Amino acid sequence: MMQTTNRIAKRWSATQKSIFSEMTALSKLYNAVNLGQGFPDFYGPTRLLDSIAKQVLSCHNQYSPSQGEEALRREVSYYVESTTGVIYDPESEITITTGASEALYSAINAFINPGDRVIVFEPAFDLYYQAIANAGGEVVPIRLHSPDTPIGVRGGGWTIDWSEFDAAAAGGFSLLIFNSPHNPTGKVFSEDEIDRISSKVLKNNAIVLSDEVYENLTYASHKHISLCTIPKIQHLVARISSAAKTFGFTGLKTGWICAPANLTNAIRIVHQATVFCTSPFTQLGLADVMSDKKWFENYLSEQKKSYEIKRNYLKSVLERAGYHTSSCEGTFFLTANFEGLAGDMSDVLYARQLVETHRVTTIPVSVFYKQPPKSLPWVRFAFCKKDETLHTVADLLLNS
Repeated sequence: MMQTTNRIAKRWSATQKSIFSEMTALSKLYNAVNLGQGFPDFYGPTRLLDSIAKQVLSCHNQYSPSQGEEALRREVSYYVESTTGVIYDPESEITITTGASEALYSAINAFINPGDRVIVFEPAFDLYYQAIANAGGEVVPIRLHSPDTPIGVRGGGWTIDWSEFDAAAAGGFSLLIFNSPHNPTGKVFSEDEIDRISSKVLKNNAIVLSDEVYENLTYASHKHISLCTIPKIQHLVARISSAAKTFGFTGLKTGWICAPANLTNAIRIVHQATVFCTSPFTQLGLADVMSDKKWFENYLSEQKKSYEIKRNYLKSVLERAGYHTSSCEGTFFLTANFEGLAGDMSDVLYARQLVETHRVTTIPVSVFYKQPPKSLPWVRFAFCKKDETLHTVADLLLNS
């Protein structure tokens, strides 16, 4: 009998089945309401769908230029300038990618050599670790201490211990991955925090991947500061955005990365070897709606207002149900502490139990760490859902 062995490459061997897949399967099994994965359960703007549909029937429908359709690169340049004041050349400094995930993967693999140290703020998006492992890099995790820890209490939320950051930076690093507004915590980094991080980046002459896919979703007095606006490191920053997040259609799988020409050249080499290009009809449909500046500005304003109302509603429900929630300053995620409801139960076990007992699906926060803290009684809820969905969750948590 022929023996079968696990033939996966060593650099991928530590990667396990995604917790998102596990929780989604469990959610379907128990017919639960899925607030785990960050995708809207409602349509984004139908105007965009109409525009894409029109392009499907009228555009060239062949390979796009690898760097992206010129019309969309022009609109991205205008949009970034209007929101940050920074001008990127559409020809040499903007690349359209197959989602922000591909932008991250291409950029990490463009800049990391085996053994290079990469600073990541934890908890963090799991793709960071996978792409770094594929490039042979070494993850240097910097913990955002949770709001229930002494450091988090002093900082008023998910907080960096600057002595830990300084010690890690002193060991040198080639790349720093920065995500604000931050998934999964909802943290929006302050001007002071960004300045301290930027100083270490400059000292190490390190490249920064600035993951800004939630750039439009900040609430109350919190303002998003793009690292590309920091003069002392502007030449070191590659800035990543997502049309899928911006327009609420995760299936678009279209993003872009803006960076100085020398960095863009390296990113485009990996991009062309990975996917080569992104569908032309999606790009041209996006360019069309983004070219209507008044409509686009109004859409973003209404989206933010809508999400802020959803955030406030879910936060109120969770607190009435006995959770302690952290301050969600941006994104469409709320993190909630369940210690008062389940004692010292692990977050993974609690998330599974919540699906079984209350039919509500979340994501345990420990999965966003390379090595999670011993005690981490936190789960993540996504509030990018219809009002009816959130009302159902309220009923399940408060009345069942």
